Amino acid sequence: MNDESKEVLVVMVTAPNQEEADRLAEQIVHGRLAACATTVAGAESTYWWEGKLVKEREVLLLLKTTVDKFSSLQQTIQRIHPYKVPEIIALPIKDGLPQYLEWVRQETN
Repeated sequence: MNDESKEVLVVMVTAPNQEEADRLAEQIVHGRLAACATTVAGAESTYWWEGKLVKEREVLLLLKTTVDKFSSLQQTIQRIHPYKVPEIIALPIKDGLPQYLEWVRQETN
């Protein structure tokens, strides 16, 4: 791929429940910050928060976007997410079905 800014990413974000995950997904995809948002219910996270060990059920969002859109996506998530410090982790896509990757690029363009 010649243009690094058009590289496709998968961005992982957790939400406290399905309702919140659906709200986030709809706003993000509607705003064309991601081509697709897949929600995976039943995730269980164990982590340290404010000095306490926490174990909670969450919903995982898998957002498909481009490097170009990541900064705006991150800012939007921080603004609309209910967590003070939301999980926002971007993973580069090394390879994939060319037609799908092109679809992601077109839908976020």
